[in-house]
Amino acid sequence: MTQRWAGHSVLEKPMRNVALTTSVSATETDSADDIAERSPTVLLAQHLRTTRQHIAQAIEAMRQVVTLSESDAEWAAQLEQLGRISSFVEDRCALFDLGQRSFLLPDQFQRFSTLLRQRRESAHLSRNELGKRAGLSDRTIKNIEHALVSPSRDTVVRLLDVTELGLTWTDVLGDPMKQEPDSTSENGYNCYIPPGYEPLRMVQQLVRMLNGPGGHLEQTYTYLEHRSAIAYMALGHDPNYVARYRAIYPLAELAKRVSTDCGQTLLKVIALGPGDGNLEVRFVQQLLSELTKPDIELLLFDISQPLLNAAYQHALDTFGEQSHVHTLLLQGNFHDLAMYPQISYAPSTGRRRRIYTMMGNTLANLDNEPRFFQHCMSHCQPGDFLVLDIRRRQAPLNASEETIRQLDAVLHGQFSKAHAEWLSTPIRMHCPDLTTCDFAYVLQTQCPIPGSYALDAVATVKTRQGAVRRFSMSRFKSYDEALLTQSFARLGWECLLSLPIGPQEHAPLAMLLMKREEGWTGEA
Repeated sequence: MTQRWAGHSVLEKPMRNVALTTSVSATETDSADDIAERSPTVLLAQHLRTTRQHIAQAIEAMRQVVTLSESDAEWAAQLEQLGRISSFVEDRCALFDLGQRSFLLPDQFQRFSTLLRQRRESAHLSRNELGKRAGLSDRTIKNIEHALVSPSRDTVVRLLDVTELGLTWTDVLGDPMKQEPDSTSENGYNCYIPPGYEPLRMVQQLVRMLNGPGGHLEQTYTYLEHRSAIAYMALGHDPNYVARYRAIYPLAELAKRVSTDCGQTLLKVIALGPGDGNLEVRFVQQLLSELTKPDIELLLFDISQPLLNAAYQHALDTFGEQSHVHTLLLQGNFHDLAMYPQISYAPSTGRRRRIYTMMGNTLANLDNEPRFFQHCMSHCQPGDFLVLDIRRRQAPLNASEETIRQLDAVLHGQFSKAHAEWLSTPIRMHCPDLTTCDFAYVLQTQCPIPGSYALDAVATVKTRQGAVRRFSMSRFKSYDEALLTQSFARLGWECLLSLPIGPQEHAPLAMLLMKREEGWTGEA
């Protein structure tokens, strides 16, 4: 269940303290009449919403025409075209709303408003002069200083570029080290839901995709909703799956190597896509056993609210109110990592050693691994750790596609029933004309990491009207370990440790421990 406050969903109990990261909406009062009458932004928003309303009315009227003109196929074709126009306008409305939303929390905005005025006056700049230097209007400056309109990220960046102000990102966002959540305080925050995260919009996009001609679904959509998340967790809790994979992860050896490298320091484990959190919690347990004075912050980061809640509950049940483990949650998109100060901020002194984990096939679900680590993980500091699990390729590097199909056991057997149950859940939920849904793996050899190939889980969907649609629902990749580590080395990550997952040295699965290299400049 969710609670609603100022437009953002918040996890219910058992969470003790929840931070609502809502933005301050633009109160169009400067006077409000003045801005509303002359602002192109406000006028555009009005026209977009009016257009959306008129198109919806037109579609409803057209449907009645189609019903009455069954013999004329042209009407149905025009209705389909009108639907595409509606989708276009809907997407543009979503983009516009997202672009106008501030990324600052209310307390950050209030503090920044006062600071901006103080810095401007100290630099002996008028609002007009500051606006010229920043490429902004004097009205924009006035609205920010009077705390009327919260600035967009672009506006803040422009103000940071004005050297006379001497502003830094710490001035804008605050210093997390001075706002460390206190697990014993009723005012401590433990959940962050950033502005711009719109799960309902994502569900709408999912429905449109599944009722379209077919296509590629980003992995996120397969556990976005509660029923899909339940099916996903059922797959992860299957006794055979647990015995063959989860139970044999070499987490003790991994924790020992991390503690040896870090010493007795403060740690921050950032779990990217933890699912139900089982592996990540076990890893933290192993870290606790290696440290004499443990102090660990566990940040669970996922886009799925049901899975995030399940992971939090598991962490709470495991660690209870232990003062040496403080669990935080952040609900958002991987590709926006650098925008979240809870992840990207690194103080010059007293910072925690960060350990990023991507377990449970998370790496292999990325469409483009090099691009992700080059851009989305560019904030990582020297000494940061990265924990990955990978599937090793099952065929020689120079093997043909035919040979790969012969040597990779996954392509020989039947598609897992539990796997199909999970992946078919969103299809069965949102395709009312569904008759059958069959899955098969399709081999893809053109992958961004040299020496890797992907097995794409493709659903073939048949409808009552006889239509056939194909959807790429999920994928996992197999890597040549040597070429993978070389690719990461070019991106500034040194491989410290490779551990087989299982008793065999050449087991199909392996865990890798990477470390951000000293002196990395970001140039591959």
